[in-house]
Amino acid sequence: MHTNRALSPWAAGLAAALAAAFLAACDGPKPSSVTTELAQGGSGADDLARVKLQLNWVAEPEFGGFYAAEQNGLFAKHGLEVELVQGGPGVPAPQLVASGKVDFAIVSAPQLVELNAKGGDLVALYAVYQGNPMGVMVHESSPFQSLAELWQSDSTVSIEQGLADFRWLSKEFPGGDLTVVPYSANLAQFAGDPKMAQQCFVVSEPVTLGLQGVKTRVFMIGESGFDPYNAILVTRRSYLDENRDACIALVRASAEGWRAYLDNPKPFNETMARLNAGMSAEAMHIGAERQRKLIENDETRRIGLGGMRREKWQLLLDQLAELGDLKPDAAGKLPDPDALFVWDTEAGTAR
Repeated sequence: MHTNRALSPWAAGLAAALAAAFLAACDGPKPSSVTTELAQGGSGADDLARVKLQLNWVAEPEFGGFYAAEQNGLFAKHGLEVELVQGGPGVPAPQLVASGKVDFAIVSAPQLVELNAKGGDLVALYAVYQGNPMGVMVHESSPFQSLAELWQSDSTVSIEQGLADFRWLSKEFPGGDLTVVPYSANLAQFAGDPKMAQQCFVVSEPVTLGLQGVKTRVFMIGESGFDPYNAILVTRRSYLDENRDACIALVRASAEGWRAYLDNPKPFNETMARLNAGMSAEAMHIGAERQRKLIENDETRRIGLGGMRREKWQLLLDQLAELGDLKPDAAGKLPDPDALFVWDTEAGTAR
């Protein structure tokens, strides 16, 4: 079972790790310039622009639209041959794309902001999750009815303490006397203690436990006001500048893939279940339904699936500054939210 791969805290040695990844990338394959290849057109495999998309976890419903785009030939339709590279524990997706080891990656909005603050230059192209998929689960028998009640109690909670999500909860709901224990991917401790609470990813842990007969309730972190974009498709600003056609093609193919997945996830869940022995097709079907409201809403119906707004990026910047994770520059200004993403709200795609 996974930890919070989308919002993992940055280790103290992030800068060194990023530098090491960059040096390693110098010896590895360089991203190809694909704008010319796209302009040439053609229908054969040799004419497709080859790019790598690094996922930040193994095949699960949060990536369903990308697998749908691959399975339905939508990447090829838009002139791309996309290699979907599975992630897993310890796979540094943000650093891999920042260093040029891969062309694109899936990260969280806080990761993008924090990496850029340390000298990176990532830019968001498409946001799968419009709402925060992180939550805190309790047993169905728990007396608590809200995050505030739980966080202001003396309960035991299993979390990654460094995550901005949970530090935000402590700021918003002070006064509790929680006993915090390290998060473990092993769900047996939670399952055996009806008074325990634990962090979760909405499409995963609660689904797995439910299929094992352990009934839970989930309080979504977004209810606290900390509700950033997640499962974001990103690239380097320099790559976008040099390969804008390929980036736009990937966004359009991804949006069509997500439309196909939302309309009928079954065939794609079956494909992902074959790639991920730890999650059954049944679990993926349940997860796909639970995540739907985080992916498609009234806003995406206006600006397109994967769309992003300046105001939401600005709110995240303000919240990370409030937590002390982001420092203003010498002029007292935070980063410009417009520099963090590209989206044309009229056309419903990356601009």
